[in-house]
Amino acid sequence: MTYNKLTGSPTLLSVDLGRTSTKTCISDHPDKVLIIPANVAPMTVEQVRQGRFEGGSPLLDLWVEYHGRAYAIGHLAADFGAGLGMAPAGNSTGKTSRKVEDALVKTFACIGYFELSGDLAVSLGLPYLSQEQFDIEKRQLVAQLQAPHALSYRGRSLTVNITKVWVMPEGYGSFMWCLKMEDQKKQKGEEWVDLTNLHVAVIDIGHQTTDMLKVDKLHFARGTSRSEEFGMSQFYEQVAAQIKGANSEDLTLIEAVHQPVGKRFYRPRGEKPMDLDEILPRLREIFAKELWERVRQWLPSQVTEVIITGGGGGFFWEDLAPLLKEYGLRPHLANPTRTANALGQYVYGQVQLSKDKGV
Repeated sequence: MTYNKLTGSPTLLSVDLGRTSTKTCISDHPDKVLIIPANVAPMTVEQVRQGRFEGGSPLLDLWVEYHGRAYAIGHLAADFGAGLGMAPAGNSTGKTSRKVEDALVKTFACIGYFELSGDLAVSLGLPYLSQEQFDIEKRQLVAQLQAPHALSYRGRSLTVNITKVWVMPEGYGSFMWCLKMEDQKKQKGEEWVDLTNLHVAVIDIGHQTTDMLKVDKLHFARGTSRSEEFGMSQFYEQVAAQIKGANSEDLTLIEAVHQPVGKRFYRPRGEKPMDLDEILPRLREIFAKELWERVRQWLPSQVTEVIITGGGGGFFWEDLAPLLKEYGLRPHLANPTRTANALGQYVYGQVQLSKDKGV
């Protein structure tokens, strides 16, 4: 797959580098977004090729080879003991690894899964902890990605030439996605909100950070926007602390937390299963209060609209929406919250490619 047949532009890939999972797409159809667990395990080529059985699901047996090294990704990496990067093995400082560190490998996994080749444009997001750090990591990401690459995906050779890379603050993709959704409402004659003419806040509650962006009539407010090292990982830690033998980075635990009431069962290794409904309501109430306090203290006075997004945004929507209304703000849920960033990043990339062609 080299060029979009309709526009003649490079194929466009959106990659949301989530800490729980990578969300990726090559279209703006919500049901076509691929979700890959974020675990990455560096290995030797021999290690990753051993024990392979034909006919398995790519998502359960996913690896790439690049420059003589191999990387197990997602479920396969978790199987080999890789966590989510919150406290990497061998990291004596205990600091969280930066998302840019595994971005290249994760992007290659997306390229391989979609069987992309030839010229490619990539749209991504990074936390906005500060303008300086964002600029540094953006340059690093562009330098890693924007080049020809020869790699192997699950044993199959691929060649791709990444010609364009766009990097935006995490959460901005959800803003772009909501613009598209409101425009669709307008076209259908439904009630809609012109977000292009308003002061909008985006609250993206992710695994590692809560990203709080201000967008003034389409202008990204750099001085006001920021990401905080506070997110769902702390909530999972609080849940795990209540369960004997639990690991807060266990994908099974995270999945159980997000199940509907009555289906939240989790069994740590060697222990009996536990019904999380027994502990989640109290923990959720406490965490929602702390989350709201951070949001409340940040919310700029000009803002009238608040977009809630991210996996954590969907989880705490019912807690946050009434509080926002009490403060005279109009809440919007980016739907689907978990993949809205990937979809909006794709929309952003489409706009940029159209500009390049003078459309």
